[in-house]
Amino acid sequence: MSSAHRSNSHGSTADGSTPNHEHTLGMTDKEATSHESATAATPVRQPPQLGQESFWSPRLREQRGVYLKAMGGTTVIIMVVVWAIVSIYWGSLWKEIDLSSNLNGWIVNRDSGVIGATVRDALLNQTTKPHSTWTVIDPSRFPTQDDLDYEVTNTLSTWIVVTVAQDATAKLAQARANGDQSWDPRSLVSLSYATSRNFQVVPSMVLAPATATLSKALAQLSASLASEFLNANINNQTAISNVARAPQTIASPIVVNDRDLRPYDVPVAIALLLVGLIYLTILAFNATMAGFSTRQGLQPFLRYRSLVAMRIVTPIVCYLFLSLMISLLNIPFQVPFGRSLSYGAGFMTWWAATFTGMCVLGLVTECAISLVGPKFIGFALVFWIIINVSVANLPIELSPSFYKYGYSMPFYSLRQIYIKIIFDVGQRVEMLKWFGILWAWLAVVLLTFPIWIRLEVKGAQKARQAQAEQKQQQQKDESQSLH
Repeated sequence: MSSAHRSNSHGSTADGSTPNHEHTLGMTDKEATSHESATAATPVRQPPQLGQESFWSPRLREQRGVYLKAMGGTTVIIMVVVWAIVSIYWGSLWKEIDLSSNLNGWIVNRDSGVIGATVRDALLNQTTKPHSTWTVIDPSRFPTQDDLDYEVTNTLSTWIVVTVAQDATAKLAQARANGDQSWDPRSLVSLSYATSRNFQVVPSMVLAPATATLSKALAQLSASLASEFLNANINNQTAISNVARAPQTIASPIVVNDRDLRPYDVPVAIALLLVGLIYLTILAFNATMAGFSTRQGLQPFLRYRSLVAMRIVTPIVCYLFLSLMISLLNIPFQVPFGRSLSYGAGFMTWWAATFTGMCVLGLVTECAISLVGPKFIGFALVFWIIINVSVANLPIELSPSFYKYGYSMPFYSLRQIYIKIIFDVGQRVEMLKWFGILWAWLAVVLLTFPIWIRLEVKGAQKARQAQAEQKQQQQKDESQSLH
């Protein structure tokens, strides 16, 4: 029994292995090798190994194609952006010198003699650019120098005022005749301006050309007057003695008196008036991106009204604290909030402007991400920053007429409010206008935001529906393949 059992068992084992064995034996060595290579996975067909492949690995052909296609497309888009959007900023600067004549200056001549006439003619005959466009103003309109100063610093009626003192020519002649040792050469002609109105433009485009023109004209006039005086009094020892006691009345009797009514004396202001506005936008944009990434798990379950409320209220609360921190940052760097208002009122006004501006700048990016999605939001941010920066750096008068849109832009309005608070340039009531522009922006954004959210929701619903249909089709195909 035992032997028979072992025999049967051995036979059944042999029988079970016979088919494969016979098939293998029936093949030549060459055919067997070909069969094995066909059934084994080739290196190309093997899945790529994490962290083990080179960039040009055949197994990464599909992934590499997706990457290169995406990078190529992005590069093309950026190239278009350079010409279509970045060029806007370039365009705001390139006519600065040619358009310098759009900056006006006033000539107030209170002298009926040669000094007043020389100053007037020299400025009116300016031809070399840059130069301002000069207007002769009737002195009776502004009886005092304080009245003129107010036009420069508050009403901003003019960028610069050249004033010739009352009876300047007669006063100089009298000082020479009397040998007035207290004679001040700076008492006849003055230049009044406010550098902090635009610390880049006023020194280079307004003050420098006027100073150069007047210095040349007055130097020639001084030499001419000195020559006339000496020729007329060459034998008058008394007159010569008097001039010797007051040599400044003949050597350099007329010197332009620069009066910077609002000097640019807050170095950190450059961080507030331009670069800081860009930072303000970027910080608000960071809040936008944080909200986008964190609400994805919550958003599909919310009713439309709840979604709209969340998208509006949450960022605004965020902006409230962010704007406070940015405003407080100015205190340790000694930003003078008390020049136009009291220090406390100045700080609160600054915070209110920063908060309102941040709401506008940030909610615009919220609208943009609903319209273009996260894939193109970076391009929308670049566009938003550039159209604002292009009109906030230089006076709009120095840019082509296209840039007049800048009077309605958030950056420009914020800059004007900030300049009034820390430099007291402009009228206090004007701040209401700039706040009004910001509030108008905010109203438009809040009224249209629900529309963009609705479009985003519909797009997301279509995407989910398409994804569900695709998944259902895949399951159907797999089921059919199994059968």
